[in-house]
Amino acid sequence: MLKGGSESITTGIIDDGDVWDTFVDESASGRLFHKWDFMKITEKHTGFRFLPYGVFKGNELICIFPLFQKQVHGIHVLLSPPPVQSVIPYLGFIMGRRYDTAKQSKKESMLKAVAGHLEDEFAALAPNYLAITQVPGFIDVRQFLREGYDTRIHFSYVIDLESPLPEIWDGFSSTLRTKLRKVEKSGYHFEKSTDLSVFYSTVAERFSDPDMNIPMISRPYFEDLFLAYPDELGLYYLYDGDGAVTGVQATQEYKAFTLWMGAPKMTAMPGNEFLQWLLLGQAKERGYRKMENVGANNENLNLFKSKFNPSLTLFLEVSRQDIFGRVARWAYSTIASKGPMKRKVLSYIE
Repeated sequence: MLKGGSESITTGIIDDGDVWDTFVDESASGRLFHKWDFMKITEKHTGFRFLPYGVFKGNELICIFPLFQKQVHGIHVLLSPPPVQSVIPYLGFIMGRRYDTAKQSKKESMLKAVAGHLEDEFAALAPNYLAITQVPGFIDVRQFLREGYDTRIHFSYVIDLESPLPEIWDGFSSTLRTKLRKVEKSGYHFEKSTDLSVFYSTVAERFSDPDMNIPMISRPYFEDLFLAYPDELGLYYLYDGDGAVTGVQATQEYKAFTLWMGAPKMTAMPGNEFLQWLLLGQAKERGYRKMENVGANNENLNLFKSKFNPSLTLFLEVSRQDIFGRVARWAYSTIASKGPMKRKVLSYIE
């Protein structure tokens, strides 16, 4: 057992959702993805077992770590976040207020202690494949690198909302500004909705495309999430002058205003672009300091999203696998990348 001053550091499973959520709310790194009901709903719909680990210094909770566990055909997998059908781009462990306000030397000693205890838990769980993707901005994964983990860099887009709105507008590409002016004159408007029908049909069509390499996402998963978080999850439709839907956007409105999932281009008019511009204005009006646009790792979306002149922020994935984990990933990348086999393998190794 590692020591931290006069108080010992221990790990254990947390069974109190209120304690968990309070920690998420108070942590600088906590996201809606980390919230208790989000995790429990994800457990229900992915078939992965949710392991809500906590790290304590004495009686004080200093770190939480949501892990998802599954064993299929003899392959033991441990993930944070769970597979891609959960549509959670990042998760990982988060540190508490003591860490957030500490000097760098103290932060490093805390992370060293926490990482050591997490390593002990991983050793006890003995996964064949382990992958952890931290939230954007939390980049200190050096303890994992020292333990021989592999690392991948991912990216997300962020727009600074503290700048004046005209300044944000001037940063858009000239092509985008021209398109937005055209739609603005056509009488388009947006509304927040609780009707998932159009949203799910467009998302299902997009993710069922073989090129996306992602298994189908279930409608009940989204229904449960929006029911659990009616204030933090938003669903917006853009309508033209005739009342037809021309843009769809799901958002997360928690700490940052996040463009979580959108629909493919629906009409010849730039409906998605105009909807994002309207949501940007709404987010700024409500006092959000930044707007994140998830999806900077998708080359097919980069040209569209970069027209809004966002900044890039990075987030890191660390992973480790034994020979059996490597075989599973090889099977996915070579013989199981399409069709029914893809869905079986991807569901527990990606």
